Amino acid sequence: MIQRDTYAAKGHGNLLALLLARYPQLGTLQILPQSRTMRFGFFIKGPWDVESFTKFGDYLGKNIEAIVQLVGKKIGCFDLRVSQYEDLSMVEIDRDMGTITLEEIALIVALFEEQFNTSLILSDGDFQDDDLQWDDGAIQHVLEDINREVHLQEFLGFREDGRILVFCKPTASGTS
Repeated sequence: MIQRDTYAAKGHGNLLALLLARYPQLGTLQILPQSRTMRFGFFIKGPWDVESFTKFGDYLGKNIEAIVQLVGKKIGCFDLRVSQYEDLSMVEIDRDMGTITLEEIALIVALFEEQFNTSLILSDGDFQDDDLQWDDGAIQHVLEDINREVHLQEFLGFREDGRILVFCKPTASGTS
């Protein structure tokens, strides 16, 4: 059992790294095992009012619901929140990992690009199309693994100085 959990944890950490590499629009990614959700973080520059974010959240939610229904599932969790810091906003979306798909992640990123255009903060991505096709296959494999109710550990992924960093929050030892 420990070996399988170790393998799964490596795969989940790799998932965050692959998604951050594949989508330079993502600022942060987290796996939250308590709620079995994935948290996507986007950084938006410039002043945005609460009403704009609320309308976008409704629009995004309807699109996500439609794509999830197309595969015959129901959304377990969709939560959007915004934190504003002077001339920068961080938009975080929590999605349950039991129903999320690669197509949905691509849709979320595309809708953020469409809505926020040049205000969406991107990292410099220099990946080739061949690399992206390989990444998509690897991402899909790990997403399918996560959908099977495997053990999850808490992970945080982000970019710093052109590098992708992924950290695993260790579980407490000595408890059961």
